[in-house]
Amino acid sequence: MSEANPNPLTSIGTFSAGPNQSLVQKVDPRARIVCTVLFAFAVVLSDQLIALIFALVMSILMACFAKLTVAKTLKQLAAMDMFMLYLLLMLPFTVPGDSFMTLFGFSASWQGLEQGIKITLKANAVVLMLFATVTNLPSSALGSALQALKVSNKLIQLLLFTLRYLSVIADEYQRLRRSMRARAFVMRFNWHSWKTIGNLIGMLLVRSIHRSQRILKAMKCRGYNGQLVSYLPMRWQPLDSGFCGTMALLTAAITAVNFIHFS
Repeated sequence: MSEANPNPLTSIGTFSAGPNQSLVQKVDPRARIVCTVLFAFAVVLSDQLIALIFALVMSILMACFAKLTVAKTLKQLAAMDMFMLYLLLMLPFTVPGDSFMTLFGFSASWQGLEQGIKITLKANAVVLMLFATVTNLPSSALGSALQALKVSNKLIQLLLFTLRYLSVIADEYQRLRRSMRARAFVMRFNWHSWKTIGNLIGMLLVRSIHRSQRILKAMKCRGYNGQLVSYLPMRWQPLDSGFCGTMALLTAAITAVNFIHFS
């Protein structure tokens, strides 16, 4: 079934070596997924600030090669960094160590601030790398690549259905909210508002279940038997080997920096 307006969560890019695509989009999806996972492990396990800064710079360069939209990418990162800001404010007061300030009788430690900075750098480096390498994959390419990498078939289908129908659930939520506003509902901090929001969430769950049942029946009518059928051909090219080799060297450099003690 074709769609006039493809879901932006699942059709961000197209897996083909077109002339208007970025260099990263021309790389095989399997190479992108494996390299991104290895990069994420290396960054999460890193403990040196220099290694994390290098990883963040590497992610920024990858985002440039992927030709990500600056405004949209910064907006997406800002949503995550609001939580990171909370960590930066709380960790100095909860991690013991050398105090650098006192606020209302609570001491803030350098060790807590350093830990918050490290967590922020890790999160931004990993998420930005995901934006550059994986989120521009269409759902068909993502599913086929995961299947080629021997990922569980049920897990792949769960991921693809989640990506496909997140926007559908969001649209359903907006319709319910519009109907509430048409009935002059105004959100306030009182029992009526909380009860109404509870009914909204319950109705959203009920409609989601009914929609899923209709979708399952429609899929069975089209021969669905619980198996994911991959129809996207993939060929390993010299560009893919070069991408993997470059990512492996840079990831190894991030890991090696953690064993260097800087005075």
